[in-house]
Amino acid sequence: MRVAHIKSRYGRIGGIESLLEGLMPELARQPDAEPLLVFVADRRDRELEARLTGNGTVPLVWLPWNGLASSPLSAMRLTRILREQKIDVIHTHDMRANLLVAMSRPILGIPWLCHMHGWLGHTHKGVHRFYEAVDRRLVGLADHVLVGSYAALEEVRRGGARSSSVAWNAAAIAAPAMTSRRDLGLPPEVVVCTVLGRLHPGKGQDIFLKALGNLATHAGWHAVLVGVGETEAELKQMAATLGIADRVTFTGFVDRPTDWIDASDVIVVPSRKDSLPMTCLEGMARAKALIVSAAGDMPRVIADGEAGLVVAIDDVDGLRAALVALLDAPVRREVLGQAARARFLAHHTAAALARQMTDSAMQLTQAKGRPVRR
Repeated sequence: MRVAHIKSRYGRIGGIESLLEGLMPELARQPDAEPLLVFVADRRDRELEARLTGNGTVPLVWLPWNGLASSPLSAMRLTRILREQKIDVIHTHDMRANLLVAMSRPILGIPWLCHMHGWLGHTHKGVHRFYEAVDRRLVGLADHVLVGSYAALEEVRRGGARSSSVAWNAAAIAAPAMTSRRDLGLPPEVVVCTVLGRLHPGKGQDIFLKALGNLATHAGWHAVLVGVGETEAELKQMAATLGIADRVTFTGFVDRPTDWIDASDVIVVPSRKDSLPMTCLEGMARAKALIVSAAGDMPRVIADGEAGLVVAIDDVDGLRAALVALLDAPVRREVLGQAARARFLAHHTAAALARQMTDSAMQLTQAKGRPVRR
């Protein structure tokens, strides 16, 4: 069974790219599927292409993209690629891919598996809110929608998905980092609390800083914000206003966050709107103590007090209390971290997700009564 995974280039590495980087080699190991990556981009990006294909483990075809005005031409090119590659199932991973498949699919009638990785809803602004609204319409055209959390499942069903199911988000298990705290410019003897991800209102970094502002007199912590985004200047000003700027590290863009996760004692995911973010799973995989908001499936995956601590969305005081509970409790941090890793290994490995995705594609071809090329 030949499966075309269609993914667009949106600039820097994000959650979807991180997921696919660990997932593609596992998809290539499936005995009953042959993946192909169709890379929709305005230009070639050899480094990103190598990461998304497991350094060439999965073959890649570049599909040129020059903005929305070029979408009819790109859709025609996609049709040709799918026909030439003898594709049995289309598997899309973002809005641009969904748009092109919606335009080209009537010509070929190939079963379409749409993977919805998460919407940011009311926390989006401007043109991004418009694109997400378009995407919500497009997923209703797919034969089956695969989502990474039960929270997302409710959203796509409300949005009109004809058929849908959950395949929980997953992460690869990376080798331990070799970089020390000193190499990263972090103080060695304090508890390092880290938030990873795009600096965006939906990710809740401001909630994190406000909670730390109430701990300014507590000497035993240092905070790290890994990532870039539209709220960076605002967050830096907030840290200065709260009097904690010298205890907060803004890393800027980080290509691979593993070093920062390994240097941390606590991973905090204070999202206002999320599905099941990679930052949560990556912290679990590396046995870190987690504090997460009650967004998406994080309460279901973590279970408050069992594999981490869960606080209400937008709850500054609740997050402050959770931080206090872990700052002076190294044994508890260790216990929670090990429990989180055990849950990760049981439910969220890249190998398990690859098998679920392959099974979903196979079931779709069978439901459509299409012969599968072997």
